[in-house]
Parts: sequence; structure tokens; C-alpha cells
Amino acid sequence: MNKRLSCLVVSCCLVFTSPIIYAEDDKPVTHVIMVWLKKPNNSKMRHDFIQASRQLNDLPGIINRHVGEVMPSDKTIVDDTFDVAVTVTLKNRQAFEAYMKHPKHKKLIETRLKPLVNRIVAYDFVSQ
Repeated sequence: MNKRLSCLVVSCCLVFTSPIIYAEDDKPVTHVIMVWLKKPNNSKMRHDFIQASRQLNDLPGIINRHVGEVMPSDKTIVDDTFDVAVTVTLKNRQAFEAYMKHPKHKKLIETRLKPLVNRIVAYDFVSQ
């Protein structure tokens, strides 16, 4: 058996006989959401989005949660084209998944937030 085939066989054995455990499963997860409103720079829509979003602050698994409006910048590396941003840090991957599926979260997005939004970009990362 050639060396490459031997390595492949050993790798397959390890994959199929070892339980898959992600090191990130017990580390905090941060969910970052950038929001562009249907009416850009509209202070009432920003206020309405922020107030509605705060209703999610008490969901289980949250370490901290922040929501606020864009801070204009003249720095070329800063994207200040969005209207509102939200950051949510949760205890771990399981808490993140539960947060995303929580009925209160889903309902608030559909009924209060989505009607205000033109575009959303999300970034998720695991703390190291």
C-alpha cells in the first residue's frame, strides 16, 4: 500500500471511530448584526428598531447584548453606511442556537423588526 493510501485509510478510521467534538462548543459566541433601514438615516425608524430590539435582552443564555445607531466616521476603514447594529454574546454554541430559534426572537423579527429593514448582514464568531 502506498504512503498516501495508508494516510487516507488511517484518517478515515479516525474520523469514523472518533466522536466529533468541537472545541468551540463551550466558548462564548458573538452574533453581530448590521442593519440598513428601509428609510436610511430616519431617526424614528432607528428609535423604533432599537426599542423593539431591546425586548430580546432577557432571553436565556445571553452574556451581554448591545443595540445602537451608527457612529459616523471619516476613516476609510470604517463602514458607516448602516443605520443600526446589534451585538449579542451568548454562553456557547448551544445558547446561540437556542437564541436564534427562540419563539420571542422569531416573532419580534417577523412582526416588529423586518418591516423596518431593507438589508441585514450578520457576523458570528467564537471567542478564543
